[in-house]
Amino acid sequence: MPKIISFATQKGGSGKSTLALVLAAPLAVEYGLKIAILDCDYQQSIVKTRVQLDEQNLASLRETNPTADYPYHVFALGLDKIFDFIDNPANQAYDLIIIDVPGRADGEDVFNALTACDAVIVPLVSDYLDRASTAEFMGILHAIKNSADDAGLDFQYFGLSTKRIAGRKEEKQMDEYIDALGLSRLNSFLSNRLAYTRASTLYSLLNPAYRTYAGGTKDSSQEIIRVCDELVERLGLPNRKAVALATAIAADTADTADTAEPTTVAE
Repeated sequence: MPKIISFATQKGGSGKSTLALVLAAPLAVEYGLKIAILDCDYQQSIVKTRVQLDEQNLASLRETNPTADYPYHVFALGLDKIFDFIDNPANQAYDLIIIDVPGRADGEDVFNALTACDAVIVPLVSDYLDRASTAEFMGILHAIKNSADDAGLDFQYFGLSTKRIAGRKEEKQMDEYIDALGLSRLNSFLSNRLAYTRASTLYSLLNPAYRTYAGGTKDSSQEIIRVCDELVERLGLPNRKAVALATAIAADTADTADTAEPTTVAE
């Protein structure tokens, strides 16, 4: 049975679709997972990225390599069709199904979609005005988890710090605020990097050539790897990490110290 996760938030503009893009390709390419993304957001950002940016690149790749293909599947889907997709026996071969829900959490359709998930990932942005609404949304997820635990069902939620700026006091305050409320968050994070906004549905940001094109660095690769490792462990996903990734980690670590916070804000 595939694991089902969603990237969700109560407030738009948190970068949840970007987060799905940043993580999906590495999990498919370097971690060897069979993945489907259900783009249920009204803006269809993931579908647009594939159609408007990546189709031409794939066509160019196929001129020299006819078997080249996308590393994972993307489906434009209405929220009312999620359960049909999940329950379809043809889709049980996926290791991971990612649902990108609309950038709001005030409708019954959205919450029904969230209850279909094994885990919900909530982008944590440290701006003061976003903090309370994000915590309120995570509190709702915490209540869902308690109900799921009572019913013997598997449900988790995790806050994931994104757009993080090194040395900014608000980042520490956000961590302390979430922890004080007893809410769940990942130890790993993603910084405020331009490269992440250039994530592709065709190329992984761990690919050295594409990472350089996108403006990434070894630090950005290390951040992505830490998040992917933590998700694989916490969700109990198959661990098929490629030998090539282990080699890349060793090479990057030899040149760059693995620090808890990035040394740059953006690239």
